[in-house]
Amino acid sequence: MPHDDWTTAQSIWRAWPRGHADIPAAGTCRRLRDALTGITRGTARWRDLTALTRQVLLEDHARTDVQLSLVVPLDPVLPDARQWESALCATLAIQGGLRISAEPWAPHSDETAKADLCQVYVEASSRALSVPADPFWTEALGPRFTHYTSQGQRQAARTVATAPPGATVIACLPTGQGKTEVAWASVLPATRHGGVAVMVVPTVVLALDMERRLRQHLLECGNAGGAARMYAYTGGQDRATKEAIRRDIRSGQQRVVIAAPEALMTGLNSALDAAAAAGHLTHLIIDEAHIVEQWGNDFRPEFQVIAAKRRSWLDQAPPGRQVVTVAMSATLTAAQVQTLANTFGGPGPVELVWASHTRPEPIYLVDEFDDRDARDEAVLEAVGALPRPLILYTTTREDAELWRDRLDGAGFGRITRLTGESTETERRAVLAGWRGEDATGVRADTRFDVVVGTSAFGLGVDMPNVRAVVHACLPETIDRYYQEVGRGGRDGRPCVAYLATAPGDLNLAERINRMILIGDDRGWLRWQAMRSKARWLPDSRLEIDLVQLPPHLRDESARNIQWNVKLLNLMERADLIRQEAPAQRQDQGESASPAGSHPVLRVISELDGRFNDPAYFEEVFNAQRDQVQEQQRAALRQLSILVKGDRCVADVLAEHYRAPWDGGVLTTARFCRSCPYCRRTAQVADSGGLRRRGAEPWPDNARWPAPPDPLARYRGGGPLLSIAWSQRSQFDDLVPDLIEALARRGYAVVGGPGVTAAVMRRAQRRAAPNPIIVDGDNGMLNAYEGPLVWLLDDAQEPLPAALTERLAGPEPTYLVHPAELPDPHRLDTPLRYMNKSVALDILVRDSAW
Repeated sequence: MPHDDWTTAQSIWRAWPRGHADIPAAGTCRRLRDALTGITRGTARWRDLTALTRQVLLEDHARTDVQLSLVVPLDPVLPDARQWESALCATLAIQGGLRISAEPWAPHSDETAKADLCQVYVEASSRALSVPADPFWTEALGPRFTHYTSQGQRQAARTVATAPPGATVIACLPTGQGKTEVAWASVLPATRHGGVAVMVVPTVVLALDMERRLRQHLLECGNAGGAARMYAYTGGQDRATKEAIRRDIRSGQQRVVIAAPEALMTGLNSALDAAAAAGHLTHLIIDEAHIVEQWGNDFRPEFQVIAAKRRSWLDQAPPGRQVVTVAMSATLTAAQVQTLANTFGGPGPVELVWASHTRPEPIYLVDEFDDRDARDEAVLEAVGALPRPLILYTTTREDAELWRDRLDGAGFGRITRLTGESTETERRAVLAGWRGEDATGVRADTRFDVVVGTSAFGLGVDMPNVRAVVHACLPETIDRYYQEVGRGGRDGRPCVAYLATAPGDLNLAERINRMILIGDDRGWLRWQAMRSKARWLPDSRLEIDLVQLPPHLRDESARNIQWNVKLLNLMERADLIRQEAPAQRQDQGESASPAGSHPVLRVISELDGRFNDPAYFEEVFNAQRDQVQEQQRAALRQLSILVKGDRCVADVLAEHYRAPWDGGVLTTARFCRSCPYCRRTAQVADSGGLRRRGAEPWPDNARWPAPPDPLARYRGGGPLLSIAWSQRSQFDDLVPDLIEALARRGYAVVGGPGVTAAVMRRAQRRAAPNPIIVDGDNGMLNAYEGPLVWLLDDAQEPLPAALTERLAGPEPTYLVHPAELPDPHRLDTPLRYMNKSVALDILVRDSAW
């Protein structure tokens, strides 16, 4: 926190109850100021004040290594001495008030965690922005984006930016490293002069959050008009707003639409089809893509149907205007990678960017209790002691309600609840009050420090400074647990992940884990009911009516349609059928079916002629269902191992998140700040506070198919083309023209000592939306198999060994150099005499290429 926050906090307390609201404050002090305002309005309670005051003191202690105190007044609406002491604050009575000092906290079962928990109050980030940005990155995102957060983000951004039409990118990039910016860096240039990118998100909360972030970004870049637009398409919007978005999609003026998968199948269906046919669709972004595999079976089955929709868009698009698909997640298992590749890959090329490592920010705390009352008391204590902002997760909506009431009864006021049943208005209010800013980025009072939620809250929501994540439950899979832990520490600073379990939690987790997949007998009856009423299309495909009822049901319902959708998804996973784009004879809107948000017609192709044999159906269907269920059980077993504490959390996670790919196995690098195993085995922390530090992932360069070589007639059959300049003015004036022209033709990679920021900026602005990539660390000189432009500005410097090695290989290289540069093998002869060569000024003037 800022150097004078202790002074600010003391000033706020002294000014209360009049004048404190006018004191400028940030961070925890701002929350404390707002809580003191709320104490007289009934929106804050005594436990909010004790927690925030203690947090200010602990943050100051972590920064200065000096334990200071704060003087607070005594008043009937403020905490008394007993309440301060129950909140881990030592008190000393003085005239007119109390002198408060903070005491540390750790779970009673693990006092060794106290030293590590001090780190959560340190303001320093574990991330260093040490990877210089490419020209396209800064040009697209603005002058603030001068660096990438990691090598992984750089490789993901480059891979997406250079993806050819119709290609698919699967990106695994750890939480907090900027997956969203990877998407925006390609989407915003591609849609600047017309076009539409579709971002599919799992929750309304995430749609609203993405819209807020996009608006803020456009505002920072000076696009006030763009910042005022609507980008999220949600069920709570009025009809006029939805129609305006659909109209702009058809005309290619919407730029970005953020929606749930159901909306793509219903209200947005015809508009997106029209945009695809006109060549307006630029990108399909699937955020939190790990859920595709889960949704396809139970949670949200429409995700697999999006794959069919994507195939339809690819078929409709004009040549060279096919949508690029980007599936992004912080974590991916082998099954999830396979599902994404099978579902969203092809017919174009597919690239996987794997930058997986366990997060270095969390300090893991795990408690197991013999009864629920003891667990509940421990969670109450933790919520009072841990820093804000804080999330308390439960498994069920009923438990979320109970915990909100329990916290309210314990003296907390700045709390709220958010579940899958919350309305859109409630979601917006929660996010605004938690952040202290509204959906447009306008500053507002903070109203909530603690959010109680189910898994419906937090998925992908960008709240950078969450300091603690508490689980008063046992999640049903390690995936859900780790994703929810990932809501903390997104700013790179340490955070706390506290998991407290009680008897009954495992039974609930196992019950939820047992995904309700249809049995083969009822599956067969459902399939026969749908197929018997299907309409054959002229191309031998079937139009299925999802409203059809199996023999044991009599009434239409949304649940029946859901079961039919799940059945088709499982049949597709078993390679019995392939689902095509949902059929709609008219624009149905969101309420055209009994399900409200499901298209009732589905087109399929039958892939296996034996699928109408009941015995074969049973065999194949059961095998696929058993595989899905075993994956779920394995994910719960891994979480049980983590809770037991006999292994480092990083080892358990790394074992779960690994995937075979391209003949090898992709692994997860292991980082651990603090976990029960590492504390018990006395693993020594390094200078950054980490007890384990793995190597930063460095994903491979993308291997997209090379576009046609625009300089093939100059280069001939050899790998090298010498492009010589004789005067420095030629280099300064003409190199930007050359780089721009090559970038527009898909030759984007530039390197060498002749690269300057000014030259690259000028070339990128003129080449946009085509990207320019600068090989500033020579990392692509030998590793990049595609064409490379290398700029030399001094004939006296010898060629680097890596460049000489590249020139001896088959990779195409365009060497821009002074005319007198000697050949590395015949120093008495200019290089341009020994290779295919063209003068820079002649090449730039040649309009034929």
